[in-house]
Amino acid sequence: MSSSRSRPSDQYYPSQYQPGSAPLIDRVVNNWHHQDEKRSHRKYYDSDSDDDEDRELTHCCDLDSDASFVNLCHAFCINRKVRRAMLLIIVASFALFFLCSGFLMPAWREQQALVEGLDNPDSFGQQMPNKLSGITQLQQISPDHVPGGRSDPDGKRRLIFIGDIHGCKHELLELLKAVGFRKDMDKIIATGDVLAKGPDSPGVIDTLISLDALSVRGNHEDRVLLAAQSRASTGESLEANDEAAIDTSTNSRGAGLKGEALLGYLKPHHLKWLRSLPLIIHIPALTPPRHSAPVTSDLDILSKKKKRKTFKILDDINVVHAGLIPSVPLLRQDPFSVMNMRSMSPTNHTPSENRKKGIPWERVWGWYNDRMARTHSTFMSWLFSSTTESTEASEWWRSWNDMFNTNDDGEESQPLFKHSKPSVVVYGHDSPRGLNLKRWSKGLDSGCVNGDQLSAMVLNAWGHAEVVSVNSKHRK
Repeated sequence: MSSSRSRPSDQYYPSQYQPGSAPLIDRVVNNWHHQDEKRSHRKYYDSDSDDDEDRELTHCCDLDSDASFVNLCHAFCINRKVRRAMLLIIVASFALFFLCSGFLMPAWREQQALVEGLDNPDSFGQQMPNKLSGITQLQQISPDHVPGGRSDPDGKRRLIFIGDIHGCKHELLELLKAVGFRKDMDKIIATGDVLAKGPDSPGVIDTLISLDALSVRGNHEDRVLLAAQSRASTGESLEANDEAAIDTSTNSRGAGLKGEALLGYLKPHHLKWLRSLPLIIHIPALTPPRHSAPVTSDLDILSKKKKRKTFKILDDINVVHAGLIPSVPLLRQDPFSVMNMRSMSPTNHTPSENRKKGIPWERVWGWYNDRMARTHSTFMSWLFSSTTESTEASEWWRSWNDMFNTNDDGEESQPLFKHSKPSVVVYGHDSPRGLNLKRWSKGLDSGCVNGDQLSAMVLNAWGHAEVVSVNSKHRK
């Protein structure tokens, strides 16, 4: 009796619901529960089941789980630092793409084209005749006019290269004052186009003649000489025609005229001087004096406050009006191209007056001379030092002999390595580009006749060069 009172009857507590057993929810039995048990049983014993992959995929895509792949990616992307880094990566990728497509790839293609054009048998100039009638192709500057060396042991001489003057006599005189010109020590070398367009072409020629200046033939000098030759061949007088004679009272110096219209204002001695102008003036590499260069030059004393472009030139110099074709000897350069080129095809070196046809010629020239400087400078210096004594005469002969070799019949032939050493080109002709100073080319036409500036490059015996410019008072 007492035992029955102390514990409830067993009829109210079946064995599966005895106190202390598992929770009731675990004892719920229905169809889906049986299906899960069967599925788990089958997965355990069936090795070909894909439930593991399904469960992993379900876990990755479970939006309710913080550890799922989707939620982890979302948490990663909403981080401010991560978004900032992703934005920078995207911007950098676009910048790299445009850099490669806009600069690196075109530069690489240009380099490939230049390499192809270097050894192209169909390159322009390969079939040019050796002898040209009526034009002095090449002139070597006298050793007495070159700064340094035996003729100038104190290094007092200078070379003054002047860009296109175009009849601007007033600016020419102002420029000579600015550089401190000394007739007994300095040599003027003009880059052509000393006449036409400007107010006083005859006056400029008279000034250059009186100063014993040198110049190369430009395209405007060539047009005037062709017009004079045409008139002479037809028996016409070189004096001004009736219409020009009427304008003589108001335009006594041929201001603004060019070509045939300018002939009436030029005297016979002007034309004689123009006919003597060569296409190319060659200056061998300078031999600096043994003592050091002065700390301050005359130009610095004249204008200490004015900042000028300075650089150093110790290589051979070729003065032309427009440009030169690389890999073609100086005696085989095309006269028309030397006086008129502005651009060049990199694949076959075909020059053009049009800037849009090809690339700037000075870029091809610079690439070629960089290549020559890296490839042959060490070998050629060893060759010359081992075969010839290092005297001034031998240096002068080697510089001249580098430009061409002669056969037994007296005709010029291709020189060794085409150009045995690199050289700097000083030129004019391209006023829209203005001063264009590169490593192997110096463009000095700064548009004086258009109202800009007249510029000169002054070179001393130690190879120190600086550019001096004066403003133009002329308006076209």
